Parts: sequence; C-alpha cells; structure tokens
Amino acid sequence: MATLTEVSFYTRRIIKWSIIVILIVMITPFVWRLSKRIYLALWPPPPPPPTVRYGKLPTLAWDLPLEPYKPQMRLETIRGVLPTLPNIGRVYFVETSKSRILALDKIKAKAKSLGFVQNPVQINDRTYKFTHSLENASLVVDIISDNINYKYDWEQDTEISSANVIADQNQITGESKSFFQNLGLLPGDISDSRINITYLTARGENMIAAIAPSEANFVRADLYRIDRDNLKFVTSTAISSPINITFGSGRNQGRKVILANYNYSKTLDNDFATYPLKPVQSAWEELIQGGGYIAKSAGTSVVVRSASLAYFEPDYPQRFLQPVYVFEGDGGFTAYVQAVAPEYVDLAQPK
Repeated sequence: MATLTEVSFYTRRIIKWSIIVILIVMITPFVWRLSKRIYLALWPPPPPPPTVRYGKLPTLAWDLPLEPYKPQMRLETIRGVLPTLPNIGRVYFVETSKSRILALDKIKAKAKSLGFVQNPVQINDRTYKFTHSLENASLVVDIISDNINYKYDWEQDTEISSANVIADQNQITGESKSFFQNLGLLPGDISDSRINITYLTARGENMIAAIAPSEANFVRADLYRIDRDNLKFVTSTAISSPINITFGSGRNQGRKVILANYNYSKTLDNDFATYPLKPVQSAWEELIQGGGYIAKSAGTSVVVRSASLAYFEPDYPQRFLQPVYVFEGDGGFTAYVQAVAPEYVDLAQPK
C-alpha cells in the first residue's frame, strides 16, 4: 500500500506533466501557424495564372485634344528608377440593365422627383431627354446604365450668375449626397468616399476657379469612389469625378442645383478576370513616344516623379473597368497608359 509521501510525489508528477501536455496542445497550433506564415513569406507560392476570362479587351478610348500635346518628359523618381509593380491585374465587368421593359417608367419617376412632369423625347434606343415645363432645365437619361446629366440654363439667369453662393463644405457634402441618394443613385463605394469641393466664378458662359470662396457664384462637389484592390480610381481630367453636382444661389431662390452628372460604372466585387500587365518600363516608353493619354498638362518640359497603378473611369459608359499606369510629375502633370498587355487588347474595339 502506497504511503502518503508516495501518493503526494506521484500526484505532483501527474499534475506537472498534465500542465506540460496542456501547454504543448495550446502552443502547437500557434507555432504551426507562425511557421507556415514565415515559410510562405520566405518562399511564397507562385500566383495563379491569369484567367483572361473576357478574351481580348477593348482599347481604352481617350478623348484626345484637337491639338496634340507632346511635352519633353524626364523621369526623376526618388530612387531614380521606375517602381516594381504587379504583373497581373484585375479587370471588372461593368453591369448594365438586363431589361428595358420597366426602365423608362423608373426613369420617369426619378425625373418627376426633380420636377420634370412632361414625357421625354427619345434621342436613341437608350437615351431620353426631359425638358422642364417651368424652368430652363433639361435632364438626359440613359435607361441602360442609369446615368443622368442634369443642366439648369444658368447663363440666362442673371440672378444666379451674379449672386455669391454661401455654404460651407459640410453643407455641400450633405446636400450632394442627399441629391443622389433621393434618386437612388448613391452606391456603397461612393457614399463613404471622399468629396472634393471647388468654388467657381461665372465668366461669360463658363465657370472658372474662384479666387476665394467668398467670391464664388457656384460650388461644385465631386464624389469619388473608395479605393479597390488598394488602387485608386482616376478620371479623364485627373481632378473631376463622373459623379458631380454644382450648386448656385439666387437672392430669392435659395441654393439651387445647376448641374448634376452621374456616370457610374456598376461592378460586382466578385465578377472580375485577371490579365497580364505590360511592364511599367514598356508603359513609360509608350508614353514618351506619344502614346497613352495626358489628363493634365504642365508645360513643354515635364519632370515625372512617380508611377503607379489605378483604375480608369471614363466620363461615359464602358464595358470593362480596366487598370492603367498613372505617371505624375511637377506642376500637377498626370498621364495614363493602358496597363493590360497589348496581346490581350483588341485595337479595333474602342471602349
């Protein structure tokens, strides 16, 4: 029969080894995960091959100026060379309305909420134009993409074009979002994104940047998408967004919507294909040889400071959301080059 001393001795040993076993069981998964993470960091698996699911893509159709702008470009990045960028990128399919049966009725309801009660004039098989019965205003709508372009004829309204607009940025931000939200046109990747406010002054039939907010006749808000795949979205002017609204003020009219544009490419996060991208060096050579698109000019001689990838969103409907190389330099210079490798681009298919 075991003595009390022996029982105590073996009990302590059992407890000791039980604690050790429990600690090993608890620590082993953590050590395994950490080891796996270190291994993958040191020897990452090769990325899956591009799916190229959409076949050859259309070339991006740039709105090139009538007079070519071909500055002398010099590359001066922080490291003195172009950065290392991914060689595979995503291309997203742009959704359109699958049925036109009720599309016009839905558009009429949206137009009515803006005061357009008369039936529209059909411009083509997908575009309709509404005219306001009481004001000099028009609304052009694409029933397939849901894109809209609203314009109030402010040039004929001297009260609007001469009055100063009074509003702070928070007010304009709220009113801008409310305008599109009331039309059912405020997607999730827009509603939480940044908004750029620009103060404008009337000069004849044009709007130009105001010297100061207190001198402005109009205030414009550009609503940008949030980044996708850690890439920003860029547009044709490098500053404006396809979703924007401009307000004016009259002494007896209060704040008034002057212009509103909604040209949004609807995409799904999981509806994409992957494509090989041309090397950034090839894109740079293409640019300096006169290719690509210059969104913002900056004199006859330009120093380019950076290169990156982004998604290009044009001002009109497109079939795919594609990546572009963005080259930025002194004086706000900004240029784009289509990023998808040329063997996967059909030059005969613009947009």
